[in-house]
Amino acid sequence: MIKSHMARTLFFVIILFFSMTVFVRAEENNVTPYGDYCRDCTIYGTCKEIISPRVAVIALGRYYRVKGYRLGAIYHKGRFIEAEIFKDDRRVDKVLFDRKTGRLRSIY
Repeated sequence: MIKSHMARTLFFVIILFFSMTVFVRAEENNVTPYGDYCRDCTIYGTCKEIISPRVAVIALGRYYRVKGYRLGAIYHKGRFIEAEIFKDDRRVDKVLFDRKTGRLRSIY
């Protein structure tokens, strides 16, 4: 009886440990919250005018630098900018930035 209770307790401790590990790993990968925006646009989703690619890259760089990340390869696609995000030498995210609305979302 005691062995079975001990085995069950050990089983639940192991499950708890692995579930916490998965939770922590998921939190690490949440570099760009869904629907976030760069503060260079005054109100979420609305810029007064489309920002230039140069200003957009500066805004993205500032946004991620504050969080401890850096920009990698950057591609311009019409009004959108696609950028790779790095932590140290590891790519942790790939984002799409809409220069018209200021919206930023992960596409990784």
